[in-house]
Amino acid sequence: MEYSEIFEDLRKAYKVVKQACQLPPLSLQPTAIKTIEHTDRVVSNILILCDNLELDENEKAIAEVVALFHDMGRIKVLTDQDTSSEPTNHAELSVEFLKKNESFNLLSDKIQTIITETILSHNKPELSQKEGDLVLFYLKLLRDADKLDVWYSTSEYVKHKTGKPNLALDLALSEKPFVTASFCQTIIDGEIPNKKDLITFNDFIIFQMALVFDLNFKKSFQILNQKQYIRHLYDSLPKNDSVIEIYRMIRIYTENRI
Repeated sequence: MEYSEIFEDLRKAYKVVKQACQLPPLSLQPTAIKTIEHTDRVVSNILILCDNLELDENEKAIAEVVALFHDMGRIKVLTDQDTSSEPTNHAELSVEFLKKNESFNLLSDKIQTIITETILSHNKPELSQKEGDLVLFYLKLLRDADKLDVWYSTSEYVKHKTGKPNLALDLALSEKPFVTASFCQTIIDGEIPNKKDLITFNDFIIFQMALVFDLNFKKSFQILNQKQYIRHLYDSLPKNDSVIEIYRMIRIYTENRI
């Protein structure tokens, strides 16, 4: 079987899951719907990055498969009757789903490894330099495409909160109208803070802004700047010297990379 046929089979496998999410019981699960919507946007983002980098058809297809299945574990956990013996990390569940696909197993060992290792590492706090060059490349692609959609989703939320579920409650964060000073200082000191240290919803917003320092490709910075995602997040925050300084740092960092 040609690789083009295998990649098409994998696209069909994703479409089957997507169709299942449009019908009960999965259509009644907000996580399933959000995951599909998020995945479709991440795929769109990653293909834009691939075109900008002038990747060939196989390279582009690998990136597409990585994006299609990177969050499949979030849906898999909703459909399994017994997950007690399975890993709880959604990236691990995503890889399990892929490994059970016959078409996926027809890919070369090298391509399978690139796809699975990229998915397994995509949600880690930092990139590991231990990854092989190709895995690291696709990991950077996926993380950029993923961040662009996270910024889109959060900026849409802060612009149009009325009538939407309370994201602060979903994240179990305080809605007190301040940003934690120590959290801001970590960013000003040139580090990306630990997500575990979030206290308020405004901390979450400033954390998302700081993810700019983990962006990789010039095209990603161009999209970020064009869409004004960071500006929307910044506008939603109470202003103090630290918040203003972080926004200034991000603007300079972004402008130097577009």
